[in-house]
Amino acid sequence: MAAVRLISTNTVCAENNKASGGRIELNSWDIRHLQIGYIQKGLVFAMPMQDKDTLIRHLKTSFSTTLHHFPLLAGRLATTQHEDDDTVSFFIDCNDAGALFIHAGADGVTVSDIVKPVYVPSVVHSCFP
Repeated sequence: MAAVRLISTNTVCAENNKASGGRIELNSWDIRHLQIGYIQKGLVFAMPMQDKDTLIRHLKTSFSTTLHHFPLLAGRLATTQHEDDDTVSFFIDCNDAGALFIHAGADGVTVSDIVKPVYVPSVVHSCFP
């Protein structure tokens, strides 16, 4: 199978580009899950017959709209050091720092090469940094 080639990377922010300033405190159950690998999501498209740039532009716009409705996805993990008892608190800072959008291609790989096998093909793992 062909290698995945990086075409572009961008940081996409919420469509209104306003930082909400909110924060979501993490509890001990949330913190426990930080130790295990997080779930990464990707979309696989067949090579479009029309303009690829238009498709990418539409995907970025949709992503930006989604980030407007789910601000924690564009936030950052942060900590607060409590000096009185020497503990640390974790929270998501909903600051609209943005989310990574990667455009990549894999010449010679079809959608069926990815979805047909019962195992996850190695090319899928190379799609995520």
